[in-house]
Amino acid sequence: MAWDLQAVTGPGRTGLGVSVQFLLDALRNYAQDTEVVELRPNLSDTALKGVLDRLKWEQWRLPAALRTARHEQDVKLCYSPALGAPISSPVPVVAHVHDLIPLHYPHLFTGAASRFYWCKLLPYTWRRCRALTVSNQSVADDICEMLSYPADRIHVVPYYPDPAVAAAAQVINPGFREIDVNDTPKTPLFVTLATHEWRKNIEAVIKAVAKLKQRGITARLTCIGGHTPLTETYRKLSIGLGISSQVEFPGYLEREQAVRLLLSCTALAFMSHYEGYGMPPQEAQSIGCAVVLSDIPCHRKIYLDESRWPDLAESHRIRPQLIAPQDESALADELERLIEDQEYRAGLRRSGLAYSATFGPADTAGSLRGAFASALATPQAG
Repeated sequence: MAWDLQAVTGPGRTGLGVSVQFLLDALRNYAQDTEVVELRPNLSDTALKGVLDRLKWEQWRLPAALRTARHEQDVKLCYSPALGAPISSPVPVVAHVHDLIPLHYPHLFTGAASRFYWCKLLPYTWRRCRALTVSNQSVADDICEMLSYPADRIHVVPYYPDPAVAAAAQVINPGFREIDVNDTPKTPLFVTLATHEWRKNIEAVIKAVAKLKQRGITARLTCIGGHTPLTETYRKLSIGLGISSQVEFPGYLEREQAVRLLLSCTALAFMSHYEGYGMPPQEAQSIGCAVVLSDIPCHRKIYLDESRWPDLAESHRIRPQLIAPQDESALADELERLIEDQEYRAGLRRSGLAYSATFGPADTAGSLRGAFASALATPQAG
């Protein structure tokens, strides 16, 4: 099997987000019967930049590399886990669709070339694939509805928490899995972990912290994530709400710094309007951090998956609260509860640890192998 290893997160990776490298790691370590041939656009694994760079790789250089790999190494299938897929390929192609942001928010893609690639060509290449993989059922539902792609050719390949996050937590606090009901920050601290963009809805968390202040509760908020023009808007918002001394914007933090904050905070607030997956809450749960989530399709599918509960003890079945993205009052209520109700917060932390542990690379690899086998046995998609 050829693995189209494009746009792998390397230099420039931000936050604790999942990378396509996790898919490859799972396949290598848990599907030894699958031989992987990596096809790389460059030796440094630098992400492809711009429409022309992507087109050159996806539609010219990659097909040529596949022809060589098919002839020299008997490659039978190409898997593209990053973005687009070759329209013309000598072997069946399976692509991984992370999200449908270009179709949900086409206005974010400006310029004729950019809009053509992201909103037209990319979905077309997915339609041409023998099969698609997605991280959860919400993306599969979107693909069926927005691309009219056959549901039986879409395979859910669940992500799993980055093991490096728990490893870092182990170094910082070897007892992080031992949840103590009295282990609460002296000053309430909430964290957001996302690039500063409209879709991430950091504004709602700032407003919720301001509502807490109106109730006589002083809480700090640290907004971890890459700065953008919106960062200044968030600063001005916190000033206008009278909480500028309580809100910090440290930018991108290295893994160890981010983990240290997650271990010491009251909870992670992740209130996005839309996500294809939303990895930070899962990785926060994996180190015993309580999470508050927006009520959006992917969060319902990933964090409230009833099929995973039978494996958990009754005491480990406290679900994270899902709150409408624009309901700052309800969010403030949940943040206040996390501050005031130590038993509830401890139970949420224990449940998150247990629930996140039900996701692992073996399941990811098994789902990938199933998708590949199905694609090889399926006629070409229209």
